[in-house]
Amino acid sequence: MTFPHIGRRAAARSRAAVRGLHARALPSNHTFRAAFAAVPPVRTLLPKRAGFVLLGLGFVGAMVISSSVPALAVSASDTTASVYAPAPIGDTIDLEPQTIEIASDAVMPAAVAGATASVSAYSVEAAPPPIVSQVASVGSVSLIETDRIVWPVLTPERQSDGFGPRSAPCAGCSTVHDGVDFNPGNGSPIVSIADGVVVLATENSGGLGVNIEVQHNIGGTLVTSSYAHMQSGSMQVSVGQQVTAGQQLGLVGTTGQSTGPHLHLEMFGADGVRFDGFAWLAMRVTG
Repeated sequence: MTFPHIGRRAAARSRAAVRGLHARALPSNHTFRAAFAAVPPVRTLLPKRAGFVLLGLGFVGAMVISSSVPALAVSASDTTASVYAPAPIGDTIDLEPQTIEIASDAVMPAAVAGATASVSAYSVEAAPPPIVSQVASVGSVSLIETDRIVWPVLTPERQSDGFGPRSAPCAGCSTVHDGVDFNPGNGSPIVSIADGVVVLATENSGGLGVNIEVQHNIGGTLVTSSYAHMQSGSMQVSVGQQVTAGQQLGLVGTTGQSTGPHLHLEMFGADGVRFDGFAWLAMRVTG
């Protein structure tokens, strides 16, 4: 059996046969047209989608407005005038004067009547006379200004206790020492630190025992010196007496609350506040 396409060229196909094959393989123009006609145009779909988008945006906008605007802002009462509206300029309001009338036969309450009676019976007493201080003042004729300062004892370096906080040395003694304790020896002379006037001289000043106070005008500043625990009967001055720097006042003793013979020297200003007399003297002693 012989095959026509083996061993030799097959006979060339005619052009009509080829066109027949293409006609069978490709659909006709009518078929394509029908398929395209079945697909809706794009411009017919867009209006519908845009409508849905606009509808959604409108719904969201309505929700935002309804949640952000207070209910009172859209109240129907907006057309009603507010009671707090200010009055027009120039308007005035006339108020009738009010009076209270009390009948002549009205009975006054007991509490009010008692208060009235106590007020009418109140009397003003005369003010008590002012308390006259025995302390001289700066500028007084008897308090002459001075600047000469001396130590109250001959050996000021011998001290047993300084100024300020301490351990109480005896029963009833203070833990805050208001003065300086000098130990020159029992019976040693005690002198005034500066010119001044004696404002206190007593044999019994409580814990201070025999005590003398002298007020000074040091450069225009009021200063008081106090000499305590002196021997009984050793005072050489009296209240109101003028003294000079270095003048003897008494003798070292141990009267009052004392643990032994010594001079307890206190110093204070016009306010009465005590300060360290030793430090003050050390800066001012002139001899």
